[in-house]
Amino acid sequence: MPNGRNEVSYYPEIQRFIEDQLKSNFRASTHQELYVFWGIGELKTNLQRIISEHPRECECAREFAQRVPPLNLDIFALVTNGVKFELLILEVKLMNAAGLKEWSQLVGYCLVSNAKFGLLVNINNGASPRLAQILSTEQHLSQIINIVNNENCEHLLGFMQWDSLTQSFDYTNLGIVTSLSSLSERLQREFQI
Repeated sequence: MPNGRNEVSYYPEIQRFIEDQLKSNFRASTHQELYVFWGIGELKTNLQRIISEHPRECECAREFAQRVPPLNLDIFALVTNGVKFELLILEVKLMNAAGLKEWSQLVGYCLVSNAKFGLLVNINNGASPRLAQILSTEQHLSQIINIVNNENCEHLLGFMQWDSLTQSFDYTNLGIVTSLSSLSERLQREFQI
């Protein structure tokens, strides 16, 4: 662990950066507010807590929160414009190279929770050569279509590297979500009324 820090100690700076970028991009493009509410740990309980603390902004997610299974996640964000919502799952690692095992964990969490967006974030390091090669050539592993109750559910995933010195992301172009700007654009399309 560099500087004696564990991955959890990086959560606040990663959350702050993502939230600032998403809100800024959304406001600049739509002239509307975007709300980002964070949870760490168990998904179902934390979603219900967020909705009870912010009923006006999060009422649109109430039915989803009632049926989502309990999952222990690193970080998740309930992103909403007050009318529609999306769930963003972050799998955060502090390792020499994040690999297929960590990617598979993110995919599994997105499929089970039905989260549309997922990011694998490695702190101060990138992807293993094998994962980088797979994500560069096999786009279907980061843009997954799952059928739930006879409806197509899309899951869009990306890999990013967090630079703890600059407290910002180094974009790797791995996965379908290549940057926070591309995530913002996709959210804007989802929230169009």
